[in-house]
Amino acid sequence: MQKNFGWLFYVILAGLAWGTYVPIVFYGGRELTTERGTMGGRLTSILCVGMAYFVLAVLIPLVLFLTKQQAWPQMKKTGLIFSGLAGVMGALGAISVIFASKAAVDAANALGQPENTYRIYIAPLIFGLAPVINTLVSLFWHPKPDQPWHFGLEKVPGYKLFLGIILVGVGAFLVLYSKEVSEIKPAAPIVAPSTSAVAVAVAVAEDKAVEKVEFVSEWIFFVVLAGLAWGTYVPIIFYGGLELTGKPGELGGRLMSILCVGLAYFLMAVLIPAGLMGAGIPSFAWPSKLSTPGLVFSSLAGVAGAVGAICVIFASKAAVDSAKKSGLPPA
Repeated sequence: MQKNFGWLFYVILAGLAWGTYVPIVFYGGRELTTERGTMGGRLTSILCVGMAYFVLAVLIPLVLFLTKQQAWPQMKKTGLIFSGLAGVMGALGAISVIFASKAAVDAANALGQPENTYRIYIAPLIFGLAPVINTLVSLFWHPKPDQPWHFGLEKVPGYKLFLGIILVGVGAFLVLYSKEVSEIKPAAPIVAPSTSAVAVAVAVAEDKAVEKVEFVSEWIFFVVLAGLAWGTYVPIIFYGGLELTGKPGELGGRLMSILCVGLAYFLMAVLIPAGLMGAGIPSFAWPSKLSTPGLVFSSLAGVAGAVGAICVIFASKAAVDSAKKSGLPPA
């Protein structure tokens, strides 16, 4: 029984890790942002996330391979490509979360609203959208060995599947939204403005009305992008790891899959931010002060993200191994 359900441990750990990622990385990025309107703090936060991935998902697998504790797997091109693509989608989601939080706060400030006006919707929308996309992708995409682009609806699902998809999305949204709302501090009492102040406010509002759609749509774009990226991560990484695993029970293929994910994160979340901040562009400049809490919590967010990604890979391997030992289909 313990062997058959050992994969649940990795599933729960992945849920815990990814469930804590958004609030941790938001706090880390906010602590590193010293000047409003600049991207240096958020980019530094992304860089810390990428470095955490590099240590956990690149250096550790490399050490295991180089010390011969694990054998190098067969380097199949499809496995390497899809594992790297999974890393790109994971990094894209992580970066989008950081940009979404900044864009949401900027939009609220620009429109004269409390900072949390739009930010409270970010985590609920992403984690409500991602499982829905994951289910739909897995429903129609059925890759086979050396045949990655095999699509089709192998069996028409009943209404329960679609009802469940809707309930999961709505449930995740409501749970996270209620948490976000409960943490908002009460607004300060409104003081009646003078006539001149009203006139100024009306003029400013007219100027900002044109910008409203742009500001609001920006953070929504990053939220949808994060949901799409994280929603496709699991099926892509599962296929990549499967292609790199030569024999049942081998760990080398999964470690190589993790290594590809880590390299993709290093490229997107370390080299690109470092290049932007080193280019001398004022809006991308390094933060004037590297806050210790900001660095620590941004790195912890990276650890949480990497642990979640690694656990997904190990969970898929453990689940398939358990099914085969029990004489059940791998799925």
